[in-house]
Amino acid sequence: MKKIFDKIVTGFFVITLGMLWYCSTKYYIKPNDYSIIIYDVYGNQVKIKDIRTEFKTSKVAKSYITEYKKRLPHYDFTIAVDSPNIKNNTIPRIFKISHK
Repeated sequence: MKKIFDKIVTGFFVITLGMLWYCSTKYYIKPNDYSIIIYDVYGNQVKIKDIRTEFKTSKVAKSYITEYKKRLPHYDFTIAVDSPNIKNNTIPRIFKISHK
């Protein structure tokens, strides 16, 4: 009887933790675009011609930043992340609120 009870408790916790994990990763939104922002010596944002600044993955953007830092040591480079818009439709609106 004790072995059956142990299996039931273990199964309950495995299922509960699995459902919590699934629900927490369901709403994770991955950023779409990564861009490189360039700053000069004085801290002003500048645009340099013929430098690629738009990327789809952060790994590639970081790789380009290390290469640009070697080639252009007088500039500072950072990554900006463009996140997609999130629609908050999880709670349905029951009452209509009108402003006069």
